[in-house]
Amino acid sequence: MNRIHAAILPLLYLPLLAAQAQAPAFVAPPQYAGPPQPQHAVTNRAFQGISSLAVSPGGRLWVNWYAGLTPGEDKNNYVVLATSGDNGKTWKEVLVVDPDGEGPVRTFDPELWMGPDGKLRLFWAQSVGHECTLGGVWMMETAEPEAEQPKWRPPVRVADGVMMCKPLVLSTGEWVLPTSTWRATDFSAKMTVSEDQGRTWATRGAANVPKGAREFDEHLFIERGDGSLWMLVRTKYGIGESVSVDRGRTWPEVTPSALAHPSARFFITRLVSGSLLLVKHGPLTEKTGRSHLTAFISKDEGRTWGGGLLLDERNGVSYPDGQQTADGTVIITYDYSRTGARHILFAAFREEDALAGKDVSGAVRLRQLVSEASGGLEKPKAGVNANADGTPLVRAPAGAFAAETYESAAFEREAKLFADRGYICAEAPEALQGFRFLRVPLDGRKALRCARAGMVYLLTPVPERNADSVAAELVAQGFQKVRLPETRLFDVANPRNFCTLYQKACVEGETVGFGKWAVPLFIQAAER
Repeated sequence: MNRIHAAILPLLYLPLLAAQAQAPAFVAPPQYAGPPQPQHAVTNRAFQGISSLAVSPGGRLWVNWYAGLTPGEDKNNYVVLATSGDNGKTWKEVLVVDPDGEGPVRTFDPELWMGPDGKLRLFWAQSVGHECTLGGVWMMETAEPEAEQPKWRPPVRVADGVMMCKPLVLSTGEWVLPTSTWRATDFSAKMTVSEDQGRTWATRGAANVPKGAREFDEHLFIERGDGSLWMLVRTKYGIGESVSVDRGRTWPEVTPSALAHPSARFFITRLVSGSLLLVKHGPLTEKTGRSHLTAFISKDEGRTWGGGLLLDERNGVSYPDGQQTADGTVIITYDYSRTGARHILFAAFREEDALAGKDVSGAVRLRQLVSEASGGLEKPKAGVNANADGTPLVRAPAGAFAAETYESAAFEREAKLFADRGYICAEAPEALQGFRFLRVPLDGRKALRCARAGMVYLLTPVPERNADSVAAELVAQGFQKVRLPETRLFDVANPRNFCTLYQKACVEGETVGFGKWAVPLFIQAAER
């Protein structure tokens, strides 16, 4: 029988566990939900990121995220909860949700929410691997959000899929969860509703992201003054949108919004003033990578946006989430360098600062540290070759492969790498920030045309790593090994997937051919 931390396991929960004995492992409650154990120490983490934040009515700050012993999103992931009673000056980790230690079940994509009933709710997703069609959204709640060590009710499964963004309370009093079954199903961006303050939940409706644009939905809802519901959705191209005029029962198919953004989580919420706050990467009309987290304000229900307070300009900052406090301060949490610095941070500011694009209130605090992790099975990075015998990376002139047959996407963590496999990018080195790639099949021969003269690149394992390396083919066509450490592209525990970068100055119209397997890269034209 699965064991739940003694402080949160009532006897009435035992029949449920027995009933679930034949169910998939990820449908069972997590084996441990309680104070951090030695294996969960910050000095024993090779990965942490994807944070969420909530603030109690009395001002206690809560942040959660997920972490792991290994440097990736894998079976070792568990959820961490930390709190601060001194406005973020110091933090204490008080809870972890660890499904089954080293696997195969993982807990991930957590969210925190202060409900209108005064209870703090901790949500997370639970599944095996990255398949979340049959995964589940789980929740624990406490009626003691002002306490450093509150008592928690037992974890319960509230919906299928994943919930990555803030719930919403509608003007009708209904509570709404933005749940998703991700890219595996049509109508994956769902609206799950409770009409009885969280005791029961049911899916009311869902929007369909076209299959070619569908990725990790990570959607949010805004209720507009006219009663319509505005859904903003993460897509492969950035931010899509849909509007429901019947309280979420039906939704038009998701179409591109006017907001330029990479395929990454963003944050939008309504402030006490009635204005909307948007935190995204880069300027409103310029698509950047995962850098330049910036806060904007809209006073007309999102039709136009103003201001632009830069919160963190570094490459590798991502996944904003937050809340406005009782005194009007906005607090946004985000992560930085999930397998490098492994920082969980927050920024604080007021609406007038975001609107002015600078600190006018005196309340702005940037890059405030919540947690810094190290260690795990990544320290030291044994077995990663430095490729000291390679040539320096050359970025200009920037060439490009033609995306005539294959889809082009930003080269970043969580991107799906191949057209015929579900492998997800686990590591995107800072040296390759701003690069794009073509999602070619892993199997079979490929022939890529150079559409713009200049430098082009391919990532492939060296032959000593993997018999499927195409390094010899590339060298025969004039490519050179680059002096960059190997990239642990996916399944980072398997050194067969450690890849080396090769580069070549191509001429327009030239064809590059290769077999199984490599990832073709090029630099966006805007970065030339």
